[in-house]
Amino acid sequence: MKVLTTLIALFMVAVLAGPAAAEATFTPVDDNTYGSVEPVPNPAIIDTTPIRDLSLTTREALADRILACGVVDDVITALTETGAISTITASNSIFDVSAGGFAGSTSPAIVYTMTDSGPGAASHDDIEILTDSLGYVFSQGSAFLLDADNPGSFGFPANYAVMEFASEPTIEQSAALFETVGAIDPELFETFTSGYTQYGASYLTLQSDVPDQQFIDGYVAAAEEFGVEYQPVVGGVPSLFRGGADFPFNDWSTDTEGEGYLSRIPAASHDELAEIRDGQLAMIEHALRITQRGKGVGVGASERGLARALGNLPCR
Repeated sequence: MKVLTTLIALFMVAVLAGPAAAEATFTPVDDNTYGSVEPVPNPAIIDTTPIRDLSLTTREALADRILACGVVDDVITALTETGAISTITASNSIFDVSAGGFAGSTSPAIVYTMTDSGPGAASHDDIEILTDSLGYVFSQGSAFLLDADNPGSFGFPANYAVMEFASEPTIEQSAALFETVGAIDPELFETFTSGYTQYGASYLTLQSDVPDQQFIDGYVAAAEEFGVEYQPVVGGVPSLFRGGADFPFNDWSTDTEGEGYLSRIPAASHDELAEIRDGQLAMIEHALRITQRGKGVGVGASERGLARALGNLPCR
């Protein structure tokens, strides 16, 4: 918990201390809110080391299966039917499995893009409730939110940059870019304020707890070395975007029932969300049993077999 609290505090210090960033948002989508949550539970809930020790490809197969089993859809349905949210629909939200990096490592994450302006938009209140609900159902220590163009939307204003690939990369390619950044400047890679999330072809990274120019220089150099495009560039000068970010969280070591998340979710939804969470934990326990039967294998035929098994895991 102390690490998470420090992480949030350091992000706030870093983004509040710097000069104004570029008044722009990145393409191909503008004026959206972005979120992410990992589907493998926090270690305080269950020891998932055997899963976390698997290759990215194998862990991605598990994350793909969890998303395909409709856990996110079930959460949205439960929240809607109990009156907790009313604006999140299939037409204003996109969910996918992609890369999420933090403190020097990359994991598969469920990432989402929400249209938050214009006709049929999702409201920020509903997006926050959904994010807390996903954090609870997936038993996560924290989740991530960013309004791309409104610094006042969520918990704190945040500077960020985007590395644009020519097309959507694999999770391994996203991880390789993060590692390239780390080789250039470890302070943008290995610290508790360093991370990224991949949305389609766009690698989005909040500014680490370093001066603006150090962050820009490190990522510009990484973009050049890796062959991706750094954004934003304003008047020919690499700059920073500015939006509103948050890391909604729960300390599972003390709030063992998810009270941190539940306190921000309307009570009428709690029972249905708890049932979905129980099913998700049962699915992870099944995945652990499969993984432990193949414990000790590396990236070879056996791990490919694990990827197939996890990719066909029975839904809860």
